[in-house]
Amino acid sequence: MKVEFLKGINHVHFIGINGASMSGLAILLFEKGIKITGSDIEHTSTMDKLLSIGINVYIPHDSTKVGKPDLVVYTAAVHPDNVEYAYAAANNIPLMDRALLLGKIMDEYKYRIAISGAHGKTTTTTLTSYLLEQMGFDATIHDGGEAPFLNGNVKSGNSDYFITEACEFNGSFLKLNPYIGVILNIDFDHVDWFKTFDNMKKSFLEFANRIDKDGYLVACYDDEPAREVAQKVTCNVVYYGLENKSLDYTALNIEIDTQGRPSYDLYVKGKYICHVKLGAEGKHNALNSLAVIAVLGILGADLEKACTHLSYVHGAKRRFDLIGEADGVKVYSDYAHHPTEIAVTLETAKSMKHKKLYAAFEAHTFSRVKVLFNEFVKSFSHADMAIIADIYNDRENNDPEVSGKKLAEAVSLSGTEAIYLPSYQAIEDYLYEHVQSGDVVMVLGSKYLEKICKPLLERLGKK
Repeated sequence: MKVEFLKGINHVHFIGINGASMSGLAILLFEKGIKITGSDIEHTSTMDKLLSIGINVYIPHDSTKVGKPDLVVYTAAVHPDNVEYAYAAANNIPLMDRALLLGKIMDEYKYRIAISGAHGKTTTTTLTSYLLEQMGFDATIHDGGEAPFLNGNVKSGNSDYFITEACEFNGSFLKLNPYIGVILNIDFDHVDWFKTFDNMKKSFLEFANRIDKDGYLVACYDDEPAREVAQKVTCNVVYYGLENKSLDYTALNIEIDTQGRPSYDLYVKGKYICHVKLGAEGKHNALNSLAVIAVLGILGADLEKACTHLSYVHGAKRRFDLIGEADGVKVYSDYAHHPTEIAVTLETAKSMKHKKLYAAFEAHTFSRVKVLFNEFVKSFSHADMAIIADIYNDRENNDPEVSGKKLAEAVSLSGTEAIYLPSYQAIEDYLYEHVQSGDVVMVLGSKYLEKICKPLLERLGKK
């Protein structure tokens, strides 16, 4: 990484450094010899990792500790009234938002890969990164979640290849200029930012139009909004989808094993290539894997060889992540926070061998629950029991029209047994008292609810 735009910059301070993307960018710059400092609002495992490699991180935000950096980078959650932001502005220290920094770093590379989509982008970025590693591309990687094979979410490569997850929230991905852009799907989300689905689709079209004219848009043909965007761009378009040999990349004869893992026959431009087995669960990941294969195909990889590696990679942490098993009960954690994600995650879990399927869920943001309330209600139909927590909120005012209790009541009325419990401890206690050998527990949504998983397993192990 040459980072020509950072010439003369010796010290960068990150406001909100514990975030996945921010910490990753901090590490990439730190590994190139730039002094990095940062602050956040709570102590996390990410903070411990940063401290362990020599990056000075402190909590909470404190303008007296910023010093005199050459550049201050901030997240979308940080506003001008933040004490450190205000300090930098008052002292004429250049400020740059996270997404712009990512875009500027990315621009230093010839083959820039950006994975976007309302759902599945972290898993797809992880799978693509893994295959790039196994096939010797030595790419620089900036993932949106923790990848076990990286022991983190970033890697400084030594080649012209760069891959990143491209987040649509706050228009972040509109500061990227990909050579290969991927659109997995477009589904209404981040309602507090986009307001309408039309606005969201327009944003994805703008992202696609930022792809190099001689570059490639990899688009899911099965997703109508993604297909509509692909039909309007001027760059090369590569389509993928299920059970359709007319597409550039397709999967035929899809089967799901008892662990929920798909396998299929891969066809490229109508020609059979090989049989593919995935380590990632769910039919939706058969679709995501085709996007991965398409990217590798564009880059000229031996696809038959590349596909052999897909059976060895599961995906990122908190994506159908088996936390453990105790007393015959399997406990999984998944980031699913949108109705579509909840539905496919529970559908996958239901396809696995089990007795009873419990879904514990903590929603994130009142606006998402309010606008998509009916979709949330339907999304739990594959569960035998839904346990709903209060809505977690870190960027909006409370909305009395929606609540975890009202969601649980509506889910119950829809025909799925459901209960509202107001605290993490109450949810853990309920599961401990009710689950039996052979049951599966899916802990969904906010990262904070995941805190019940290990204590629950420890208690079950002592039964």
